[in-house]
Amino acid sequence: MVHKTLIFLQLCYNTFWNQQVRSKVGDTMRATFSFTELIWIITLTVLGLMLAIVLDFPLLLGIAPGFGMLLYFARVKAISWQDIASSCVNGLKRNKDVAWLLVFIGILLPTWAVAGTIDDLNLLFLTVISNEHFFLIAFLITGIMSFIVGSSIGSLSIVGVPMMATAEQLGISVFITAGALVSGSFIGDRTSPLSSSFFLLAHSLEVSVKAHFRAILPTMFITAGVSGLLYSVLDWTMNQGTTAIAVTAGSQLHVPDIALSLIPPVVLLIMILSGMPMRRSFTAGILAGIALILLRNAAFADWFSGALTGVDNLNGLWQMLPFILFILAVGMFSQMIEDTELLQPVINRYLTKTRSLSGTTRQSIGIATAVSVISPNQAFPIIVTARSLLPHWRTHFSQKALSRVLADSTVVFAGIVPWSLLAILNSSILGVPVWQYVPFAFFLTLSPLITILYSLKEAPR
Repeated sequence: MVHKTLIFLQLCYNTFWNQQVRSKVGDTMRATFSFTELIWIITLTVLGLMLAIVLDFPLLLGIAPGFGMLLYFARVKAISWQDIASSCVNGLKRNKDVAWLLVFIGILLPTWAVAGTIDDLNLLFLTVISNEHFFLIAFLITGIMSFIVGSSIGSLSIVGVPMMATAEQLGISVFITAGALVSGSFIGDRTSPLSSSFFLLAHSLEVSVKAHFRAILPTMFITAGVSGLLYSVLDWTMNQGTTAIAVTAGSQLHVPDIALSLIPPVVLLIMILSGMPMRRSFTAGILAGIALILLRNAAFADWFSGALTGVDNLNGLWQMLPFILFILAVGMFSQMIEDTELLQPVINRYLTKTRSLSGTTRQSIGIATAVSVISPNQAFPIIVTARSLLPHWRTHFSQKALSRVLADSTVVFAGIVPWSLLAILNSSILGVPVWQYVPFAFFLTLSPLITILYSLKEAPR
């Protein structure tokens, strides 16, 4: 077994460094898997990931049993180590930009925290709270913050904790507040060009960042608008007459400091939205934050320590490393699933709509739901559903339409499934069980319905 492992690693090395990876593995990778073999692979994958979450060990180890079973069946079906190595390297290449994004985020957010940008933004947002519009403002503030930082966990860590404390102090429903906060946090997680899931979905569907952003923007505005209206109705029926919030933070605001703190995120957003390369954009955002640290005479050692180990609830490079390795492993796993066409017969049997965009949307959301329910992680279902559904949508409709459909289903489902890692983290930060906030997480629950209705009006390509 050790000898075979060494052979496999040597093939990966030769394939990668000699740059002889084929853009698409040939027919020799394709194999017919029985339903029993498929169940074995899925079961071991799901159980491994669930155990990783419950027992708190690396997700990379959690995916290993399912990946190992796939490798075993591939060898049983006479797929060569050379083809397996080529497929794995292609998967690594496909996910390397997302892995780099996590590296940059691990440096960027602690840099902004040490520079004072995060605290000043939080202070600015908290000054506009009104108890009579509490749910709506919680939704909007978290939505803005999540779009800026590109992370649901980051935005909830920054804004969610003080908002929940305020709700408890005023006797306002913490369940609805939690639902509004989680809804807002997924606006950025789904739509922000700084989000890892945004990049992961775009790369998995082989669409440009700009095209992906334009495709998912319309339903984001519609769903956010409907969600905001529902929170306004809840405010009108539940929060009228509650004790006013004594906002003292406003007196602490200093406009020049706020203006300086806005420079790093504005620089980053402008560069990304103007189409600059991801690495260059994030480097500029980091350098702007470092310049602000020096300008404010903050300790440079604090920045170095924060970038490495994190600041408060914001992860540094060290905490990002397990997720980076997991993203790379998922890339190899999903590429092998694609190249062997493991799921394609099942999906082709289920996807019977070839002329109806709305019908295909409903069926695709059904597949996304099934994969999300059995996957206690956001990255895995994004990659698997995107790569598995892409051939059908590329043939009959468009990749951009699939971008919208999966952004409104697979991406947001990670905040609804109770055993999903992201939902568990949301629940832990806010102190509210997943099943108690889900009924009020309107942006998440309405997104699939809105995208189905949108498909009724959108003409196929």
